[in-house]
Amino acid sequence: MTMTTTAPVPFLAKKLKRKQFASTGDAHIQGDLQITNQVIIGGDLLVDGNLEAEEVFCLGKLTVTGDIKVQSLYVGQALDCAGDIEVEFLLKTGCNAEWMARLLELDQAKPAKDGSAYMDKLVHPAILKRDAHHETFGGYGDIQVLGYLSCDVLDCHGNLQLDDVLDVAEVQYVGGHLSAIAIAVDGDVNVKGEVFSETDIAVNGGLFAGEVICQGNLNVGSVHSHGDISAWGTIRAVGQITSLNGEIHSGRWIATKGTVYAAKYIKAGEALVAEKGITCGADYGILAATTVKRSLWETRGFVSAPTKPKLVLSGKFVEDKKLKHIDALEKKRDWELDWEVPRRLQRDMVG
Repeated sequence: MTMTTTAPVPFLAKKLKRKQFASTGDAHIQGDLQITNQVIIGGDLLVDGNLEAEEVFCLGKLTVTGDIKVQSLYVGQALDCAGDIEVEFLLKTGCNAEWMARLLELDQAKPAKDGSAYMDKLVHPAILKRDAHHETFGGYGDIQVLGYLSCDVLDCHGNLQLDDVLDVAEVQYVGGHLSAIAIAVDGDVNVKGEVFSETDIAVNGGLFAGEVICQGNLNVGSVHSHGDISAWGTIRAVGQITSLNGEIHSGRWIATKGTVYAAKYIKAGEALVAEKGITCGADYGILAATTVKRSLWETRGFVSAPTKPKLVLSGKFVEDKKLKHIDALEKKRDWELDWEVPRRLQRDMVG
């Protein structure tokens, strides 16, 4: 005789305000969900409003049409939010039932009839059966946010896509691609796929990625990429700038106190400075000053390193330039731009 396991009846409420809330199956809140302590959901959770709680554990997919404001957030499958996400501590996706049970210490409780210590308390067997067949909705471990995302530590086992700013202390792991309007991180960033920003990327620690595309300025402690490193503006680092299999391309200048290495070309619209050395691919080359007149190569389109690098195809080699020289040039340029508009207006008025 074959036993059939039916899914638990979904929990439905217009809005919910409690000290705690738990459901072994799916739950749909048609308004705001405000929980003082823990939310524990064994299936999918849909909130047609804002979600506020201390800790949230959702084994399935979490969908919120408003904002999320919690201390810690743990999601088994995908996370979709139409508003902003503020997590005080850890935001983690890709959590399985066993991991959640250990975190909640449910595995230490008295075993259920089927021998499981957490099955009846955390998740219905039908939900586990669904997970075993990889019936995920929205991508396993993905995070999609229409607003901004801020947290202390981020651990995302899928893709992370934001329509606003990512502002976190540390990106422990992103298993897919990372895309945002702007990226600001105090510590390290570890991304398996591509990192893309529509404006600036600012990382105080190391940036490790499959590829880096920045449509503004890239300012990092160090950057290591399997593929290309590309910035429309400047690339500035304290440590190494490394592309293991691709090229490094900056619309303006590239500068670091460490080394610059690319398996293919190194291209800079203006100057290129590496205080500890510059190396490109053997059958490629170094192109600086690609947007600067030849008469300005010595002052704005130079290449500088401890010794002259091989394969300098454009730009003039100048000894002893440091990161501080680039910073000084940038300040001078900003000052000149600040005065250019008033001078132009004055000429127009005289004319």
